Amino acid sequence: MDRVGSRPVTRVRTRVLTNGAVNGAANGAANGAAANGLHANKNGASHRPLTNGAATVQPVVKLAHVTKSFGKTKVLSEINLSVAPGELVEITGPSGSGKTTLLRLVHGQLRPNAGEVWVRGRGLHSWWRRGLGRIRRDVAFVFQEHHLLPRLTALENLTLALQVTEPHVPFKTMKRRALETLESMGLAHKRNSYPRQMSAGERQRIAVGRALAAKPRVILADEPMASIDDDNARIVMRLLEDAAAGGAAVIVASHKHTFPTSRVLRLPSGTIHLNGSQKAASNGNGTHGAPPLWRLLLPINERPRKHVPKPKPLPLWRRTVALVANSYRLVVLSGLRSWSRDVRLSAPALGTMALLLLLWGTLAMVGIAVDRVVVQQASQASLVRVYLAPNSTPQSVAALKARLIADPRVSSVTSVTPEQALREASSRPGLDNLASLSTTNPFPASLDVQVRMVTQVGGVAASVKGDPAVDSSYPTSYDPDTYSRLKHFALVVGGIGAGLVLLFGLVAYAVIANSMRGIATARRQEVAVIRLLGARGWMLRGPFVVEGLMIGALAGALAAGAVAGAWLLAMRFESATYAQLLPGVDATAVRYILAGVMVAGLLLGSLTALLGFRKVHA
Repeated sequence: MDRVGSRPVTRVRTRVLTNGAVNGAANGAANGAAANGLHANKNGASHRPLTNGAATVQPVVKLAHVTKSFGKTKVLSEINLSVAPGELVEITGPSGSGKTTLLRLVHGQLRPNAGEVWVRGRGLHSWWRRGLGRIRRDVAFVFQEHHLLPRLTALENLTLALQVTEPHVPFKTMKRRALETLESMGLAHKRNSYPRQMSAGERQRIAVGRALAAKPRVILADEPMASIDDDNARIVMRLLEDAAAGGAAVIVASHKHTFPTSRVLRLPSGTIHLNGSQKAASNGNGTHGAPPLWRLLLPINERPRKHVPKPKPLPLWRRTVALVANSYRLVVLSGLRSWSRDVRLSAPALGTMALLLLLWGTLAMVGIAVDRVVVQQASQASLVRVYLAPNSTPQSVAALKARLIADPRVSSVTSVTPEQALREASSRPGLDNLASLSTTNPFPASLDVQVRMVTQVGGVAASVKGDPAVDSSYPTSYDPDTYSRLKHFALVVGGIGAGLVLLFGLVAYAVIANSMRGIATARRQEVAVIRLLGARGWMLRGPFVVEGLMIGALAGALAAGAVAGAWLLAMRFESATYAQLLPGVDATAVRYILAGVMVAGLLLGSLTALLGFRKVHA
């Protein structure tokens, strides 16, 4: 009889087959078959020999020569362990011996420096670990510090774990299973309580229930009975033992040997002690009490199991509908709840985003107006108005028009009467008042000559000077500096607009990034826990995107309202200023600008949300 910790452990007498020891790596027990003995090798790993023609059960967890170091500190060295379905194995050792590190290796949170880690046939020791999320959905982790989501009730914590692992199951079924789990733990009355409203023992029982609700293949428990009272410890012990009796591979890390397990892995030595007598669980002074008699007589893996009929699979349409409904709850509703809770943290990002969108919308209106002015000025720069002399005869005007039409540099010639010139001037702000100052029509008759190229306008204007039909005092409307001023104006306005957008964009990015850091810090633990539950990528990103879309939609609505108000004010004060403030910006153009501002808000919100998610993910 050896001692493990402060309590005696009886070694099982082993019987080796006559045809030689079995060299397999499987240490687990055969389900439902009585074992004739266990054989421990010199490295501490053990296996179960073939007995009575029964096949060896393949281990669901296998560690081979695993070594893990943090910097120059070696935590685990040459650890060998195999756990079969239905087996409960305990890992004991003092603080800092590597118990939690070993569980994190099995869960895929860490990667070994040397050796191999296999879970359900998948290697977690390789650099490229595929299907890690799927493995975590089959491997439940009971944290030493429960890690319940503080914003969810006890029932919601259990339901979330089921939604993550089985999103194709109807929500009513998940809720019923979560309630049954709470009732089995005696916590049905705490279904609507938040973690802060429960005791440490109740929180730990909820954490165990969250791990067991999805019926995982492997259960990893890190000091599950630390810092809880004796009554809660007995309940947690019973839950984990029943899970092993139901076919799950259970690995428990504890400071001292507590569970009636078949094997105990001692760290840091890495030796495995075989416990065949299934002595009463104790921490050395009987703190947790003795388990029932039937638990002492039968090993965990050989206890009779209740036959649970396999549920009939749901039809494809039911699974599809359930997946859509659960996705809506996990992504949309979760994102909306997070957004409403994080309004204080997202307020700076919301305000900055609204100001940035307001600047973009305003510059869009100014840009349309400038573009319209440039187009008009470019058209007018290539248009030469030839003013006719008051005493010109129809014959001289016809001869001038024919000569201009024959000029290859001219594309068209249009006659403008004094009445047409007056009507045109009356439609322009400011010129209508000028026309009303005189009782007579101040505008003469003219010919509008459209030149093919702006560079040829000067030559065409010079060719009509001295013609008897042209007014000698003011022959044409040609201004040599019009084109250069127009080009200079466009460059200055464009440069100022681009500089403002760039400057405010940098300021907005800094403010939004700081806000996203605050939101990411507030959500870091929540995202980490959901990741460890095995959540898929869209389950993690989705709520962040919804939250960003809400921020962007609200910012876009505020900016669109401000842009619409600015346009209405500009239209109202045009007549008072005798000039078009936003020429060419009509109601249709404003509608497109408002739609663009709102779409830009949605895009900007989703991008900033993904930025925050990347910070949390990192």
